[in-house]
Amino acid sequence: MQKAILILLTLFALNASAQDVEKWNLQKCVDYALEHNTSVQQGELQGEILSNNLRQAKLGRVPTLNGSGNHNYNIGRTIDPFTNTFSTTTIQSNSFSLSSGVLLYGGSQVNNSIKQSQKATEANKQSIEVVRNQIALSVATTYLQIIQSEENLSIAESQLEITKNQLDRALKLVQSGSVNQSTSLNLKAQLANDRVNVINAQNSIQLGYNALINLMQFPLDQNFEIERNINTQTPTLPSESVATLYEMALENLPEIKQAELQITQSQLGEKVAAGGLQPSLSAYGNINTVYSQSGKEINTTGQYDLVPIGYTKTSLEPVLQPQPITEIKDKAFGNQISDNLGQQVGISLSVPVFNGYRNKTAFENAKLNTKIFELALDNTKNQLRNDITTAYTKLKAAKSRYDASKLSEEAQKLNFEFSQKRFDAGMMNGVDLLTAKNQWSQSLTQMLNAKYEYIFRALIIEFYKGNKLSL
Repeated sequence: MQKAILILLTLFALNASAQDVEKWNLQKCVDYALEHNTSVQQGELQGEILSNNLRQAKLGRVPTLNGSGNHNYNIGRTIDPFTNTFSTTTIQSNSFSLSSGVLLYGGSQVNNSIKQSQKATEANKQSIEVVRNQIALSVATTYLQIIQSEENLSIAESQLEITKNQLDRALKLVQSGSVNQSTSLNLKAQLANDRVNVINAQNSIQLGYNALINLMQFPLDQNFEIERNINTQTPTLPSESVATLYEMALENLPEIKQAELQITQSQLGEKVAAGGLQPSLSAYGNINTVYSQSGKEINTTGQYDLVPIGYTKTSLEPVLQPQPITEIKDKAFGNQISDNLGQQVGISLSVPVFNGYRNKTAFENAKLNTKIFELALDNTKNQLRNDITTAYTKLKAAKSRYDASKLSEEAQKLNFEFSQKRFDAGMMNGVDLLTAKNQWSQSLTQMLNAKYEYIFRALIIEFYKGNKLSL
């Protein structure tokens, strides 16, 4: 008794946990996939690099400022940096400098480099949008396939239930002698086949979930279930022509914007390369100073010595003159730094004369790159036109197939219902009944497949129109 209660509680807990699983709608699945997709993350990191490059390009307008300091040991016969004379004494010295420079004119290379970096950043954003659209479309397609598989499962289960009921009737009719045993045997075989169809439909659902989980990078150890109550009504054909759809796609799709930005970026690269063929003018300035261990200074002590400077003519007595007493000592570090301070300012003009045709080659290659990107834009437009034409044609074909399969399903259903009544009345054998049932089951599957193909094709057209993917 306790064991039975424990089993019931366990089943109740499992059922409660299953009911607590949050249902994921299409938008939530797409958002999760975009947030966790590694390709999107790589594109965003590349965008940060391009933002850094843009900031660096803007700083090209700002003057540079660099400081340096050296500590030296002069050993042997070397020039004393303080006295600028030869010395054989080991001398320690320090030198310090602070320099600055700014480009006044460089063929507008700085301005064009800034613009080029801006276009590269914008092109990368469009590249990320391309990836995001591809992921969103893949998620929507897989999401739709799961729903289609679930409806296939419902059809398979309903067909299985119908076969079970038919088998029950057949067994009763066999017992009464109304039909022979072959009818019940055929229905048993059909029952087994219907069970296989149920299993295949279940497997198809699981495979769809596996694909969706992989697209979303969803953890495998967490429960996941999509929302089934969605609007799967058949859409209507678009009112726009193929040409109009193509023009709308040119305006909306990031592939086109990316290709156009790449052309602009390359054209700015031409201007940057052309600037390398022009003279450049720069201003510079620096401050420097030096300290040497040999630096000395002379100081007076305040005392005087009487030094003879001559003699009198008559008495030849020495003539004395007071002379201040001095002392020589090492000059302080701070005093040397201030006393040896020097400044320099100037303007530098650089004219490219011959450098192995490097600048000329860079300019020619930049022009060729622009032509390559222009051809890439043409290829993108041609591919887009082909895709839209194909998608529109497939949409109309899917609509026709759905309409035809819907009429076929209605007819096959009526035929099965009529056959069922004839079988119950003993006017039809079991083989003909199974044939009618299988034809109806096949038409149901065909109609369902045609319906979801039509929904999918309509979804593609909405994508080209720039509308948000939704079900």
